[in-house]
Amino acid sequence: MKNIFLVMLIIFSFTTSFAEDDFTNEVVKSTALTQSLFMLEGAGGNITALIGEDGVLLVDDDFAQMADKLVTKLKELGGGVPRYIINTHFHYDHTGGNQVFGKTATIIATTEVRARLMSEQTLWKKQHPAIPVIGFPSLTFDQSLSLHTNNQDIRIVHFAHGHTDGDTVVFFNQGKVVSMGDLYFSGMYPIFHPEHKGRLDGVVKNLKLILNQISSETQIVPGHGPLSNKAELQKYYEMILDSIKTVRQGIKKGLILKQIQNKGINKKWESFSHGYLTTEKWIALIYSDLFPVIISEAS
Repeated sequence: MKNIFLVMLIIFSFTTSFAEDDFTNEVVKSTALTQSLFMLEGAGGNITALIGEDGVLLVDDDFAQMADKLVTKLKELGGGVPRYIINTHFHYDHTGGNQVFGKTATIIATTEVRARLMSEQTLWKKQHPAIPVIGFPSLTFDQSLSLHTNNQDIRIVHFAHGHTDGDTVVFFNQGKVVSMGDLYFSGMYPIFHPEHKGRLDGVVKNLKLILNQISSETQIVPGHGPLSNKAELQKYYEMILDSIKTVRQGIKKGLILKQIQNKGINKKWESFSHGYLTTEKWIALIYSDLFPVIISEAS
């Protein structure tokens, strides 16, 4: 319940500026994935840390206000200030640390992420100015990038138009670890942002591609939620497909949104419901995405 509450509070509540938020009681927790790879959980999105003689690599870097606590945890694990940072997308609970660590770290992201961080963005009906220049990604790519450090061959791949237009998934080949950013909300209904060129069909397409590239032994670090694996990601994918099928059938039968919501989806997916995105809201999200498609198909 605490994890779901934090997701609600941090990701979806932007009623005050980040500068006004109180991070005093927040902590950074770590879970060892291998001897050198760790999943870190702070105040924002999950972080993957690779620690070794070549320095620290982070996938995402939480809010700026968590930077000191993050470095303290990295030092406890044998590391220090990050040398490399990979942004999985531009949302500020994943990129806030850029403006602190950008002084010394190489920040890697898609072209789309850099462009959004460099300009004003609207997120959850709140306007966010461009971040400070020091936090701009300095190394960008459009399709994929390879990085070799700390005895890991790392594939950094752009999976566009899912959660946002700039989504990146990071594959740590030797460690059998994949960091998925917000393409994956472990144990929760997914979120996609049309205003940032995210799409439901993109989420489905990208999840299928990722499932085909990982094994049953792969550990998956989601953008939010607990550490996961391929079987759980497969269930997540099937939940999305089945939910879409149910809503699509309702639309084709001429049902309005409220009628589809009253009917609901398969009860076995109810465990994915959470405080921000209940099953009713999940159905509405699918409906708003699918309805223009259904109308087009019928004409």
